[in-house]
Amino acid sequence: MKYKFERYNYLDERDNLNKTTSLILIENEAKYGTYFSTEIKNLRLSYLREIVTSLEQVLSGNLQQYDFGYEAYSIECNKNTSSIIDIYDDCKTIIELPTHEIYKFMKDWKDHLTENQNN
Repeated sequence: MKYKFERYNYLDERDNLNKTTSLILIENEAKYGTYFSTEIKNLRLSYLREIVTSLEQVLSGNLQQYDFGYEAYSIECNKNTSSIIDIYDDCKTIIELPTHEIYKFMKDWKDHLTENQNN
């Protein structure tokens, strides 16, 4: 999974203020599902911390499995493999990938948000 995060500055015309948001750019994003990056972007920082901690426990063998998601997708993780599931399409598996890749992505996103939360 190849990705990068960018900061985007914009003028919010509703209140006429300059604002900044973070964007997720994933290479070949469509293979992870149409709304995958939006789904991850909408996770609160406190939930991201819980996800990263839980995935660390899964990878170390202290937790058998862990599932998380926001609205359209469930990400089901065991020690070796994670599945991205579309819950609105009969719980169809979109893709399976190594859990360590999902962990790294979630940790990097959490770290990016933490570093930029006051900027």
